[in-house]
Amino acid sequence: MIPLRHDGPLDRLEWDGQAPVIWRTADPGRGKRAPLVEALLSRLAGGPVRLARSATGQPQVAAPQGWYIGLAGRGEACLIAAARQPIAVDREIIDGAPPLWDMLTLTEVRAVRDAPDPSRQWLRRWTIKEAYAKLIGDPRHIAAETIETRLIDDRQATAHRQGERDAHCWTRDDGGAIETVALWA
Repeated sequence: MIPLRHDGPLDRLEWDGQAPVIWRTADPGRGKRAPLVEALLSRLAGGPVRLARSATGQPQVAAPQGWYIGLAGRGEACLIAAARQPIAVDREIIDGAPPLWDMLTLTEVRAVRDAPDPSRQWLRRWTIKEAYAKLIGDPRHIAAETIETRLIDDRQATAHRQGERDAHCWTRDDGGAIETVALWA
């Protein structure tokens, strides 16, 4: 199912009742996003929300059951994702920094080197890897070079890691940042 992206005020969200939702909004700062997460979930679930933390520190939904969230923030915006299935997001600012080649597989290195804008291509793959690592579990303990990305087109991609499920990913390049959402395939 293709995620619904929503930019702007939450009261203008038009949701079909099923699609995962990714809301981009102004970032109040780390540690201050819980009220935004609760507002989105309350709107989607139609009732009160209680958040908790996983054993590795990631925010999760304690109530209502059956909901999942993802968070990412860079620059002045954050992404808040909510779905009835595990979901993860990443957002990175486009800064023109050179690619970190050791974070890529050999196949990815070749593709990034051949791209018209290697820095941007690397950053897109990085957001895919980061969102996928969040989907698996604690991203701090998953080596980026063990995740293989495959770009389908300018918006869709897949991510794979040996011994894990594949994920379908959608990216958006808004000119100043690259944003990715990952869901199990």
